Amino acid sequence: MTKKLRFITGFILFVFYCLHSGRALAVSLEDCKARSLKNSDLITAYENLIKSSIYFNRKDEGSLFPQLTAFYQPDYIQFGDRSDLARTHGYETRAGSVLSLDLQKILTDYPNLSRLEVGRNKLFKSIAENEILKDATQNYYRLYILLRKKKDYLDTYDFFQMHIKTIQQLQSKGLDVALDLNRAHVQLESLSISLKNIDNEINDVLIGFNAMMGTSYKEADFSVMNAPDMNISHFSLQNYSSLEQSQLDKVDVNIAKETLEQSRFYYLPTIQLGLEHNTQTVDPNVEEYRTFLALNFNVFDFGQKANERKQLKYKYEYQKNLFKENQKKLKARIEQMINDVNSLQAIYTNSLGNLCDAKKSVEIAKSYYQQGKIKETDLLSVFSDYLAAKDQSYGALYNFLGKKAELEATFKEPDQ
Repeated sequence: MTKKLRFITGFILFVFYCLHSGRALAVSLEDCKARSLKNSDLITAYENLIKSSIYFNRKDEGSLFPQLTAFYQPDYIQFGDRSDLARTHGYETRAGSVLSLDLQKILTDYPNLSRLEVGRNKLFKSIAENEILKDATQNYYRLYILLRKKKDYLDTYDFFQMHIKTIQQLQSKGLDVALDLNRAHVQLESLSISLKNIDNEINDVLIGFNAMMGTSYKEADFSVMNAPDMNISHFSLQNYSSLEQSQLDKVDVNIAKETLEQSRFYYLPTIQLGLEHNTQTVDPNVEEYRTFLALNFNVFDFGQKANERKQLKYKYEYQKNLFKENQKKLKARIEQMINDVNSLQAIYTNSLGNLCDAKKSVEIAKSYYQQGKIKETDLLSVFSDYLAAKDQSYGALYNFLGKKAELEATFKEPDQ
């Protein structure tokens, strides 16, 4: 093999490698999902909220331990008989510690409320993530459809350019095809306008999508896109109660229930054990050491805690009723979404059949026109029907994929 031939072969292989690598580097749906989540300030906000609630729960857990406080107290005092003009006076210094136990918090597992709040915030974050993934998926497939549509319109545009050249050749032979030529030019201009509209739609989607991902992708970055997953067999009504929205509603019920349970111990006092040492005193009647036990509770309650417990009881009943109602609505909404997805998939399948028939009509019309069996008007009419079938197919596909993405976001079960 000559050096020149080896160089040409190597160059061709290099170009092929670059083209192949370029295709491999095309942006995938998973890339878009990951970037959208990473770029979301809302997710970061929920992460900080979760961290805050975790530390709040740790603080509540710490409140179960006995609270030990220490004090050092100097006092200026006077003592003695009031009739005695020479009263004794001076400084007295006391030091000691007090051990406190909150029986209500200990007996009711007080941190359980803040523990439930941690789980609630995690559900909020997960639901927000699913919404972002849904939007990313819908944007991705919107681009997928628009780029395919653009290619189809470009192919049709090229056909009409060739068609115009054919008419011009007939005209050069002396045939009166001025009307046909004019109609073909009108159709070409109409396709040009449609292509500009498609380009505008693509740019609009890219602007919003890039803002969502924090990127600056161009149309060329999506030159190779994986075909969408059309499978919907994994959606079922049987597990709707385990969905995130259902779990979130259940947390509200559990919080109301836990609050009511803890209210049973509102009347328990706080126990205090104390030790006091008088380190310096001028009063001989004051003992050097003193220990004490105290029970602290509100004597003049006036039924406040009883009324609060009744309020919490009715709030718990309210949350239970609300949960049942939300479950019924969630089940109905999911049933409607599953029905819509199945219906939209059937519509898309039917549109493909209609498109196939329209494509056959185009091939027949092109053959008939070349044979002189039909006029230019008939050919344009067939092409118009074909483009309408194409648009209908793309619209049906986007409606199906959009609803499927919405259903997938709803059907994601909570992270364990």
